[in-house]
Amino acid sequence: MNVSGAPSASFAEFDRKARAGEPLSVVFFGGSLTFGANASNPETTSWRGLMMDYLIKKYPKAPFHFHDGAIGGTGSDLGQFRLQRDVLAKKPDLVFYDFTVNDGADGADIEKLASYEGILRKMIGAGIPVVQEFFTFKFYRAPEAYKLQRYLDHKKLAEAYHTATGDVLASVSELVHSGKVSENDIWPADQAHPYDYGYTLFFEPVRDGLEKAIADGRVCVVPEKPVFSDKFNKTTRTVLVDGTLPKGWRRATAFRTSLWYDGLPSRWMTDMAVAGGKAKDQKQAVTDIEPLKVEFTGTFVGIFGEKAGNGLSFNVKIDGKPVLYEIKNKDVVTGQMVSQYFEAWPNNTARFAPDKSSHLFSWISIANQLAPGKHTLEIEPILNPDNPDGELHIESVCTAGE
Repeated sequence: MNVSGAPSASFAEFDRKARAGEPLSVVFFGGSLTFGANASNPETTSWRGLMMDYLIKKYPKAPFHFHDGAIGGTGSDLGQFRLQRDVLAKKPDLVFYDFTVNDGADGADIEKLASYEGILRKMIGAGIPVVQEFFTFKFYRAPEAYKLQRYLDHKKLAEAYHTATGDVLASVSELVHSGKVSENDIWPADQAHPYDYGYTLFFEPVRDGLEKAIADGRVCVVPEKPVFSDKFNKTTRTVLVDGTLPKGWRRATAFRTSLWYDGLPSRWMTDMAVAGGKAKDQKQAVTDIEPLKVEFTGTFVGIFGEKAGNGLSFNVKIDGKPVLYEIKNKDVVTGQMVSQYFEAWPNNTARFAPDKSSHLFSWISIANQLAPGKHTLEIEPILNPDNPDGELHIESVCTAGE
């Protein structure tokens, strides 16, 4: 099943067009492993860079247009709201699709499955052949790695949707488990991101998965009913500056600098709605600020924007009731995860650097299990006299639901 008028999501058709020298658009959609964090040059020595080089050499007649749609530290919950702007708008002939580890490879919640599967349905429904990558971190080791629930669920989706797969988790885990490769050679710096050698080991199973799909003449399909859930089949990204802003809020451009390149706000967002700090024509900080209110229909709501070292925290209400910020930590005695709740939602880069100019994108999932129907989101910046220049930057309110 495809969108009316859309071509079939055929790997053989991609191969035919490439061999004929037709222009081709390819999107890499995922997190930091798709971007190539820790590669000496993410554009050339990451698995993504190696894949671009491979396709160019395999199909010398075809002019390729490659699009990097990867933001580190994000999963499919944000991805469902980036899909139109960062993937479908590029009119891709092929998409490499990540998010298994960032959605929590050992997780089993239906919300992340719903967002991941929803993206898959929309891409294939638009006639785009998809390669799913199942990446791995250092701490996922064989044989335990093969039992990770999210990984197994995403493999079920691959079977149902007839996608190509790059099973990096299985390939790399086997190399390490058999003693053929040292995991410290793959991940010499941290437990998540390889260096160049590790990325070659990531590239190979993805290449092989693509080649097998082409050789098989595989065509991706959309099952009539979702395998897991269509909980988030309708998504809306409301850009705040497209409407009327409340008193004390103003329009500003997205940051042009950031802590790392895939987190650069201006790559992923339009202008911001800003509260706090000083407007261009004012000497004093703006303190008379009304709460931001957005009415929406759905079961999920999140906010997408940017943060800095002086970013303001904020309070949240849904339907007039406070929503608390949850932090989970492992209890040192019991080893169990224990939740703590706070009224203030943080939105700054203090975790990475205290510098006020340390900019980064901000994605905050506020709630994902609301009752179906209409709701009102209310966001109130928390002004801080010790941080008079502090600002809250929000680009869009993102909502989804049945």
